[in-house]
Amino acid sequence: MKRSAKRVRGICWRVLPLFAVAAISAAPALGQDLNGARVYSEQLRVKLDEQLPEAREMGFDAGGWFSFALFSYDDEPSRRDRTLRQYQIRTWASMNLRGVHRAYVRGLLNWDCWNSGDNPAGGRGDDFDGEIERAWYQFDLGRWLQHRTGQKPPVGFKFKIGRQFATIGTALTLSMPLDMIRFDVALRDWQFMAMLGQTIRDSNNVVDNSSRVAGHQDRCFFGFELVYTGFGQHRPFVYYLDNQDNTRPDPPDPTQGYEYTSRYVGIGSEGTVLLPDLRYRAEVVGESGKRYSDGIAAGRDHICAMAVDVMLEYLFRRPTRPKVMVEYLYGSGDSDHVSTATSTVGGNWPGTRDTNFNAFGFRDTGIAFAPRISNIHIYVLGTSFFPLEHIELFKKMEIGSKVFFYHKARASGPIGDSSTDNRGKWLGWEWDIYCNWRVTSDLAWTIRYGAFQPGSAYDGQGQSCRQYLYTGITLSF
Repeated sequence: MKRSAKRVRGICWRVLPLFAVAAISAAPALGQDLNGARVYSEQLRVKLDEQLPEAREMGFDAGGWFSFALFSYDDEPSRRDRTLRQYQIRTWASMNLRGVHRAYVRGLLNWDCWNSGDNPAGGRGDDFDGEIERAWYQFDLGRWLQHRTGQKPPVGFKFKIGRQFATIGTALTLSMPLDMIRFDVALRDWQFMAMLGQTIRDSNNVVDNSSRVAGHQDRCFFGFELVYTGFGQHRPFVYYLDNQDNTRPDPPDPTQGYEYTSRYVGIGSEGTVLLPDLRYRAEVVGESGKRYSDGIAAGRDHICAMAVDVMLEYLFRRPTRPKVMVEYLYGSGDSDHVSTATSTVGGNWPGTRDTNFNAFGFRDTGIAFAPRISNIHIYVLGTSFFPLEHIELFKKMEIGSKVFFYHKARASGPIGDSSTDNRGKWLGWEWDIYCNWRVTSDLAWTIRYGAFQPGSAYDGQGQSCRQYLYTGITLSF
């Protein structure tokens, strides 16, 4: 992604107007009805964040991406098929001064083009918006001292401020962009991270689908994480995350309070175990806090919930690089939620403790069903390989498949999908197939299809198979 100085100056003059346009107030590009699209968005985000410019002693760099994606899916609650074409332009610029001072900014222009009548939000069918996705500055005190003294200091310290993508642990509890301050301290085999952040105002409220707060949130996060790296093949960690909710309903609702203030304590580890190519990830998190229950405007109820994630993945060192994985996910549930696990309205029964897990993280739970990790057991089997790696053009084309099995934690409690009104525990299963192909260094293509077959937890009308398809290309410049 490096450019000559002359080309960079030319790119800079072209991208500055795009940043100016992108500075308008951000709006969610994908509605909450398009749950499976978050899998695609997360996959794309990881690719883009991995392509941050390499650190150089002195330098300025710039570039961008164009991406196009097509989504077609069954919207079961509305009994219709929906189709979306999404066009995105991202431009970025970075600065690095001897590794001491670093800055990065990335803007996004987004156009969602729906088929007539398919936009879940209604209106004309199209949405055009822009935002600053990333904008941060980092100061590395350790590098500064090393340049001054010629010796590496025993303690490393980094300070980072601005709009960043925030995770903690293995991202089960938190995985979202925040405007935040972050401190990283490294001392021998210990790494410590502390953060203080604010949600982006117009981002989707991932823990409350109630209509008056679903499209915005105002939350303050504080957290820290301690990691030990002295074991070599293992990376154990412990963390604490505090969420203070200041979201106000729009329009105001004098009959219902919406605050969901929560705290999370997590412990886990990731690395390799038994065999050099057997990778694992494990995390257990407990949740506490207070929230408003359904129909209550004064007086909050306590939260007491938990979640578990365990994953094993093995890479075979042989032609086509086959890989297999197995994963188990669990989010505790609550039997007295009225109709949904992820909303205040229709949520916890007044005067009772809420034992339903609700957090801000991300896991791939399938694209057709895409349930939240609330009141659910999820069992995942997956495999992938590079079948044509001996051909240069197809060397980086990966084909894979995942199978998901879904089971309620509490039969009488709801999940995020309010149509599960039977008392059965069997939610159903889903089969996904996908292909990810890095065609050239600047061009990538992906496609994924998923089909979910509901189980006995659904009523008769909810037994039809749900299908979801997306495909997208990304071109860097």
